[in-house]
Amino acid sequence: MWVIEFFHVIIGILWIGLLYFFNLVQVQSMPKMVEEGAAKQYTQIILPRALFLFRHAALWTVITGIAYYMAGRGTVQGIPSGEIMIGMLLGIIMAGNVWFIIWPNQKKIIAGELEGDALAKAKRMAFLASRTNAWLSIPMLIGMIAANHGGIMF
Repeated sequence: MWVIEFFHVIIGILWIGLLYFFNLVQVQSMPKMVEEGAAKQYTQIILPRALFLFRHAALWTVITGIAYYMAGRGTVQGIPSGEIMIGMLLGIIMAGNVWFIIWPNQKKIIAGELEGDALAKAKRMAFLASRTNAWLSIPMLIGMIAANHGGIMF
């Protein structure tokens, strides 16, 4: 059981780390990269790999989280609890944002399929979903931690 928890935590750290990288580093750096002519290389070399790891870390964090929850019911302190359920729900919403909003829009942006208003709309949608995930990550992490550390609900 500890193996599932270990992978859930490690993969979750990768996912949230990339989420914060995209929101705190990439968003602020892109205008300067465009200005200096480095954006094309970044979007063709680094971004596809980072997005691959990002979306698969989201998927495997959810899968290992559900596996850990199912294996730990009745044997692990804090499972089930209201906090863990809130954390799980927020994690599933965040993974849905990654796979169904961020990735489809980023795929079109990277491929150069869009121009003008359609490009601006795709960038905005991906940005808003990513920023939403960044804000949801805080209560999600609190819920996950609180479930095994005395709770916050009662």
